[in-house]
Amino acid sequence: MKNVLAWIKKNLIIVVSVLLILVFLPVGWVFSSGWNKQVKDSATQAFNSTRTELQRAGSVNYALPAVLEGEQSVSESRAPNRAVTEFFAEQRATRMAQVTDVVERGTAFNQRDHRELVPGLLPQAASNGQLRLLGLEMAEQIAGTRDSAGNVIRASVYDRLLRRLNAGSPPDASELGSVLAEFANRETERYASGSTDNRLTEAQTQQLGSDLVRRRLQEYAGRAKSLTFYASPQVLHGPENQMGQPGSDGWSHIPSVAPSQSEITEADVFVWLWDYWVVSDVLEAVALANTDPVSGAMPVPSAPIKRVERLRISSVDVPPPGAGDAADPMMGGGFGRDSGMGNTGGMPGMGADAEGPGNPTHTGRTGDGSYDTRTVELTVVASSRDLPRLFEALGRVNYMTVVGVDLSPVDVWADLEQGYFYGDDHVVRAVVTIETVWLRSWTLPLMPDRVRAAVGAPPAASAQNMTGDEGFEP
Repeated sequence: MKNVLAWIKKNLIIVVSVLLILVFLPVGWVFSSGWNKQVKDSATQAFNSTRTELQRAGSVNYALPAVLEGEQSVSESRAPNRAVTEFFAEQRATRMAQVTDVVERGTAFNQRDHRELVPGLLPQAASNGQLRLLGLEMAEQIAGTRDSAGNVIRASVYDRLLRRLNAGSPPDASELGSVLAEFANRETERYASGSTDNRLTEAQTQQLGSDLVRRRLQEYAGRAKSLTFYASPQVLHGPENQMGQPGSDGWSHIPSVAPSQSEITEADVFVWLWDYWVVSDVLEAVALANTDPVSGAMPVPSAPIKRVERLRISSVDVPPPGAGDAADPMMGGGFGRDSGMGNTGGMPGMGADAEGPGNPTHTGRTGDGSYDTRTVELTVVASSRDLPRLFEALGRVNYMTVVGVDLSPVDVWADLEQGYFYGDDHVVRAVVTIETVWLRSWTLPLMPDRVRAAVGAPPAASAQNMTGDEGFEP
């Protein structure tokens, strides 16, 4: 033992070195293993990242969007290929051109020939003077003008529309009375001339009565054969039809009397114009339903739609000037801007958000902000067999869809007493509810801000400031 200790003391450096080597070998192995794992993980991560980038750069996602409803989009990921790239680019361009063409055609179909009746008023008149002058012109266009005796001086656009569609009323009672009186006098003289005392016998009197009934029916039938359908401007007017007195029943009432004062706003003008567009589309559809492809317009006795009894349109709930819109350029000071006309009361079913934002209407339309809807209630006397021709015609004229029909019987004899001759067809009274669609792509540029607020559309980006009086007192 002494010898071992002596040797250790003599060779202490060697002994310490051996001990250090024995200790550092396992410790070095432990540390080197940890460092190796870190280096390996870092290298693996860098490799995977580089490989992903290389794979991504080495493949292209080719895609074609779906165009038709129910169509699946085409998508393919593959290595870049010039021929494939050119093919997909060409096909995509073709599809987008088709979509653009469909949109343009759809807009043109919806807009039809609808235009401003008096240019220069919408969306905002250039001056107070222009608003006054052109507003009166627009009012006279819508309501027409009459003299103190009630004679028409200037026919309204609705009168002209009905004349163009060859619609009218039964024979005028006073005119018919004159015709029948003349016929009765002539027949009385003829019968009396054959008697010795210039008196009619009882049989002749009875015959004259029958002849008068037959002549009256002939007049009714003759008038019916000269018309495409019965209708008059009165079917458009509500119980409150004075200008600036919209009905409180939720329906827009066509004004029948032009205003004596110039309290007219651009919002009034747009609602009048919009009402006219709706009415003209619906009546155009009635005329189309009464058109034979070969012979053209059919007379009432053979036409599917005999008579339009009433036509009502859901009103536009236009807020009063300045309400909820501090930036409205029409607030304060302008002539005729505080009249409040055009605030026609709310009617559920009007506007893109009629059933709530994003909620579908009866037709499933969700009101995505690209269109507005107006509801129409059309009451007609029609052939029970041919009524579906009206439904078809509505869709051919514009974006109009029947969402409800209520049928009831017609007392044809009571109507005949009033001069309405329907022919031999079995007829029913049909109350047809129609949803009409109006694309904002062409209506929005004409909308004043108050109407935009009514339909939930954003206000115009900029409004033209009203200028001076332009020769008129504001």
